[in-house]
Amino acid sequence: QASQVKLMIYDVLGRKIRTLEDGRRSAGVYTVEWDGTDSTGKPVSSGIYLVRLEAGSYHKVRKMVLVR
Repeated sequence: QASQVKLMIYDVLGRKIRTLEDGRRSAGVYTVEWDGTDSTGKPVSSGIYLVRLEAGSYHKVRKMVLVR
C-alpha cells in the first residue's frame, strides 16, 4: 500500500549525512543510488555508513561500506 517513505544515510557516529528519499510512494520495488556525497554535495570519505529505511510502520537499518 502507499505510504510515506524516507531513506537516509548516517555515519557511524549517528550524524545524518544525507536524505535520499522523503515522500509518499505507492507500493512497488524501487532502486536508489547514492553518489557518495553529503547533503551539501561534498564527497564523503571511505568508511562504514548506515542506511535507514522508513516506510509506514516498517523500519530497517543496514550497514554499507563506501570505498573510493
